[in-house]
Amino acid sequence: MHTFAKAGVLGAAAAVAVTASAAMSPARVAEVSAAHSTVYVSPRGTPTARDTNCGNAAYNSIGAAVSAAASGGTIVVCGGTYDESVSVAKPLSLVGLSHPVIDATGDINGILITAPHVTIRGFKVANAIAEGILVNAANYATIAGNTVTDNDQGAALVDPVPTSYAECQPVGAVPGDCGEGIHLMGSSYSTVAGNTSTGNSGGILLSDETGPTAHNRIVRNVVSGNLSDCGITVVGHNPAAAPGGVPAPKAAGVYANEIAGNHITGNGTKGQGAGVVLATGLPGGAVYDNTVIGNSISGNGISGVTVHSHLPGQYMNGNVVTRNRIGTNNLDGDDDFAPHMDDQTTGVLVATVDPLSVIVTGNVITNNHFGIWTTGPASVTRANTNAFRHVAVPVAQG
Repeated sequence: MHTFAKAGVLGAAAAVAVTASAAMSPARVAEVSAAHSTVYVSPRGTPTARDTNCGNAAYNSIGAAVSAAASGGTIVVCGGTYDESVSVAKPLSLVGLSHPVIDATGDINGILITAPHVTIRGFKVANAIAEGILVNAANYATIAGNTVTDNDQGAALVDPVPTSYAECQPVGAVPGDCGEGIHLMGSSYSTVAGNTSTGNSGGILLSDETGPTAHNRIVRNVVSGNLSDCGITVVGHNPAAAPGGVPAPKAAGVYANEIAGNHITGNGTKGQGAGVVLATGLPGGAVYDNTVIGNSISGNGISGVTVHSHLPGQYMNGNVVTRNRIGTNNLDGDDDFAPHMDDQTTGVLVATVDPLSVIVTGNVITNNHFGIWTTGPASVTRANTNAFRHVAVPVAQG
């Protein structure tokens, strides 16, 4: 991928600490590092500044501050625009004050996280080629209170897409996922909360190219107007997740994630994107035991909650869709399982080629032709517990 951080500079005190560290005891090194656990970034930052607040920041590049900061430290980024892409390869907290903007024009990602225990809070991230914020093979990330927008510049990538951009590669029947606002790839025990993801290709993506993506919480986000892909995509891209259709949770798979309390509207209207999709497109793919709960979902290109299992040898049982408010969806119609096509407005769609069991219970589904539409050997448990209002056909087999 691109080089993400600009050249770094050290504040004077930090430079002294580094120079003297060889002569200090480990305890003294730790003491000095702790004293510089918070650093400040401002467009007007200068290396000789005291670095105690936004008015005397020692850094004018986020990447330089990341390079200089102690592991476990905090980087406070003051208001302004930063024309850079930021790579975080050690545990850190990046906290934005006054909504600083990371403008990643010309770069693959706005923020790339490859270390555990990283927090990103309070930023606007825009104009990346691939993803706004990508967490790759790193657990315990917190992505909270950010606005991620206009990360939909995939046309700038050459065709064919270089293999190093794993997230952009088509996998079986599932197309590549460039242009996502926020992407957890091989990330577990992470939280994506209170963000706004809009104007990207897709809103929020969970996938498993680099390992299991499990036990994550995707909560209270606004995901809207991502026109070429789904609002929230939960997709298996790794054939090692369920070889022979048997889950191998230590190897890969997208499982035990919670998608809760999100507002998901107007996505995928140019690219057949669902509000929330759970899918895998290759043998051995696995997306299971995920819970979609308490979301508001309407106006999306295909069904509000869509479950697609495209080929034999996949594992997608145990997903739960419950207590959501699902309005009019499937505006474009779903033809992925032609000749079995759903071209009517639909709340929940479950399509499979192998036996698949999904729990759909306690949802309020309104203003659709079909409430729940299935094709193939799909078992929808507790379908009669949903409330159907202004729905012509509550449950249909297509």
